[in-house]
Amino acid sequence: MLKSGVIAHSLSPYVAPVLLVKKKDVSWRFCVDFRRLNTATVKNKFPLPVVDELLDELGGAAYFSKIDLRAGYHQIRMREEDEEKTTFKTHHGHYHFRVMPFGLCNAPATFQCLMNSVFGRHVCKFIIIFLDDILVFSFDLQEHEEHLRIILDLLREHQLYAKASKCSFAQQKIEYLGHFISKDGVATDASKTSAMSAWPVPTTPTELRRFLGLTGYYRKFVPHYGFIAKPLTRLLTKKGFLWDDKAQAAFEMLKQAMVSTPVLALPDFKRPFAIETDACDPGVGAVLVQDGHPIAYLSKALGVRNQKLSAYEKEFLAVMMAIDKWRPYL
Repeated sequence: MLKSGVIAHSLSPYVAPVLLVKKKDVSWRFCVDFRRLNTATVKNKFPLPVVDELLDELGGAAYFSKIDLRAGYHQIRMREEDEEKTTFKTHHGHYHFRVMPFGLCNAPATFQCLMNSVFGRHVCKFIIIFLDDILVFSFDLQEHEEHLRIILDLLREHQLYAKASKCSFAQQKIEYLGHFISKDGVATDASKTSAMSAWPVPTTPTELRRFLGLTGYYRKFVPHYGFIAKPLTRLLTKKGFLWDDKAQAAFEMLKQAMVSTPVLALPDFKRPFAIETDACDPGVGAVLVQDGHPIAYLSKALGVRNQKLSAYEKEFLAVMMAIDKWRPYL
């Protein structure tokens, strides 16, 4: 990093410790613990995109190209007077970053703001962006070639560099943000759901939260997710962590649900949507559909008080929950 100009020798009074994190390709990511600096930093409120909202833009697209920027954060220069604040210590001395490092609390917002400004008027028309993950989408191959030309020209103009080994071009099915996208719709990533199905029984609340966090990312693919997970979420309350038969049954059922998720249709906002609801003693559920194809599932386990409601009241509760969640589609 010193030879490439990413860092420089520093005499700054600021200092932070370092750590190494193993990446998927078995290489190591150099990280700095910026927690103290982040505490004193005025936060950048620029919003990050919502993944489901990004995927909604892909309805009807048939060709996809994914562009991953090479060390994206390091392609943004630090303001010279702020460089010393990023100083870290090693056995060989103190160094500071000359480019934006990982670990700064404002780094994601800064990077997303840059991407949106670079691609400006093309965002959500034929390109969606989540940090350094860029997806170009088109309805036919000829159109896709033109879209790619525009995006690559913009990258060249702004001196932003992609990593060729992590890019895919003109694909009819592609992985993006943990989902597989095609003209047929959106599906879960089998490599991730298979890891969930092999998950060991949690022995602590922290391990259970990690499992529920992973499965929760795909909850819109699972009918009655809220019902299934209820015996597990109750273990995270102040009543204590006691793994019983109900928790084990729910754990196994949720793992099985993860490997049998359906392909969900991508929405066409020019056509009408419909909501189908259901209610029973454990809870309420709904599905957003278009032309008979499911787009998303929603469910919620009912508490003791709401379980006493009549069937009509539960159905009404399901309708209100679905309308509140899916109002932008209706």
